[in-house]
Amino acid sequence: MELIVGLIVIVLVGAMLYYTRSPKSLDLNKDGKVDLADAKTAVNNAVSGAKKAADLNNDGEVDAADAKAAVSMARTTAKKAAVKAKTAVKKATTRGRKPKA
Repeated sequence: MELIVGLIVIVLVGAMLYYTRSPKSLDLNKDGKVDLADAKTAVNNAVSGAKKAADLNNDGEVDAADAKAAVSMARTTAKKAAVKAKTAVKKATTRGRKPKA
């Protein structure tokens, strides 16, 4: 889990640096210079955002309960997609058409 959060942070910081090329916009702590403190602020903001997004059950912690919630959400989504696909196939076959791939 920590590896995933680390990769997300790296991608977010890289994207921030790429899309905000103006030095003023990189001065996150507004001290008039872009330095390591700004990078730390960016990483802390990204980690905080990633933790909020990963805390699916809103208990303030990212743990196994959140993983279970993610699996449950994925199952629900997959079931809904399967029902939609079955309905589409049924409609297509009752109209005498072959279903789309």
